[in-house]
Amino acid sequence: MADDSILNQIRNKRNRTTVPERFDELVPKFQPQQDLTAPLEPENPHSSKSGDTISALKSELEQYPLTKRHSAIVLEKDLDSELTQFCKDQGITVETFLEAAWTVASTDNILREKIAIEAKRRYDGRKRVGQLKRLITMLSNNDQK
Repeated sequence: MADDSILNQIRNKRNRTTVPERFDELVPKFQPQQDLTAPLEPENPHSSKSGDTISALKSELEQYPLTKRHSAIVLEKDLDSELTQFCKDQGITVETFLEAAWTVASTDNILREKIAIEAKRRYDGRKRVGQLKRLITMLSNNDQK
């Protein structure tokens, strides 16, 4: 109850500025009353224009390739920071950078092979990290028993 009275006091104390009524020559002074028996249908005098606009937008959209969400990418901590900063500086996302890198690499067999060799090296390292973590966990659990 005390909260209600404080709230009411605050509401009563606030000063709202009143704005004089605006006269707009474009709005007619007399608005005919709407027929309340008529079904409610939105009146849109620009519906054909709107339809044309939507068609044009859909047509333009069809010119772009479809996209698909991919699983989360796991990166080395330092590499992630560098790549994120680079992409931020360029005004692009990491995903669009990856798309562009693949597009460029896919046209160059030598570059693509270099990338594949580096990727395999990193993949083997990740697998070894996973094995080491599992072994450490297993040995730690055995020591606790």
